[in-house]
Amino acid sequence: MNRRTFINSLAIGGTSLSLSPSLMGFGHQTQGKVRLALIGKGGMGTADCNTALRVAGVELVAVCDVYKPRLEDAKKLWGEHIVLERDYKKVLNDPNIDAVIIATPDHWHQKIAVEALKKGKHVYCEKPIIHKRSEGSALIRAQRESGKVFQMGTQGVSAVGMHMAKALLQMDAIGKLNFVDARFSAPPGALNGFKAPIEATTDNLWWERFIGEAPKEPFNPQRFFAWRNWSDYGTGLAGDLFVHVLASIHFITGCSKPRKVYSDGDILYYTDGSRDTPDLIYSLFDYTMPGEGNHFKMSLGANVLDGVSNNWGSTDFTIVGLKGSMRITWDSVTLKTLAPTDVSGLEQGLGKINGFGAMERLSDREYLFKVKEGHPDAHLLHFQNFFDSARNGTPNIAPVEFGINASSAALMSFESQMKQQIV
Repeated sequence: MNRRTFINSLAIGGTSLSLSPSLMGFGHQTQGKVRLALIGKGGMGTADCNTALRVAGVELVAVCDVYKPRLEDAKKLWGEHIVLERDYKKVLNDPNIDAVIIATPDHWHQKIAVEALKKGKHVYCEKPIIHKRSEGSALIRAQRESGKVFQMGTQGVSAVGMHMAKALLQMDAIGKLNFVDARFSAPPGALNGFKAPIEATTDNLWWERFIGEAPKEPFNPQRFFAWRNWSDYGTGLAGDLFVHVLASIHFITGCSKPRKVYSDGDILYYTDGSRDTPDLIYSLFDYTMPGEGNHFKMSLGANVLDGVSNNWGSTDFTIVGLKGSMRITWDSVTLKTLAPTDVSGLEQGLGKINGFGAMERLSDREYLFKVKEGHPDAHLLHFQNFFDSARNGTPNIAPVEFGINASSAALMSFESQMKQQIV
């Protein structure tokens, strides 16, 4: 199941998920209720909220969205007690709310996050956490001054597969890293295929608030419902998709930013006025490994005109070293080596990772390392980490500096394509 399918299943499923006892609380400290608000109840916000409510001691008290039908749906999903707001500032001014999920269009992420931190809220913010690279310093400053927890919603860094890959790289299983490759694909849709819901009226959709500080545009529901297509509100395929791989690679390697990025893309199919960002983009990143000095290249591609390949890079990508390669998913690592290898030490080292299950020998040059059966999924682990940090003051896995670095790398890709030059 890829990330998008998983998110859709959570968004549709509401709170009626069937949970095994092993998922409830997962042995984490759960003292103290966390009162949560959701700002932005689209598909991702709904999925995030459903996952957050799987963590013991978390209570949803308010939902905010500029589109009224989503608010009406919130009470059907989560109960009549939910406070509904169209103005996020009312949510932030409520002293009884401890934490917020920000799942708005990208151009609102930094602004709402800064205001939320200043109001003393813990913040879980979807990626990318900035819309422009210049927004990063103010967000870092707001988090430091508030002392509150900030977590970026790149759930892959909480996946056991990423932790296994990090450990295997540190144990020199593939030698010095030289290349990373990830691809995203999705089938094309019909041209001029957007049909606005009949409820998408000026009474139901707070258009001026959606636009915010973006360039003014006349009322156009397509820009709201397909905001990722537009550079005024989103960051293209790079900010939507590449950021997941970038966050995972930063986590695995310890890198914080690329030396340079070059991207090329175009609108090859959707010439119907439905977007101003590419429907196909490829990027090449140049990184230096910290403390080692060796460079590695990363090739990321996204083609939403490809219904055959079935690639989803955030949950399935490959890294290559001088001695072998690793195919990394959220739940497994497949190690291929150039020569027959004694992997007993590798298996012993992975045994220290919470959630490691078993090693399977496929040949004398290929091994499969798997997550423990029944272990919680990465989405749940990511939220557990966030709420544990909020409750206990412990470090979280995707803090603001980490989020700024991964988001900035994605924005470098986006900028390179838009400017048609190396960034």
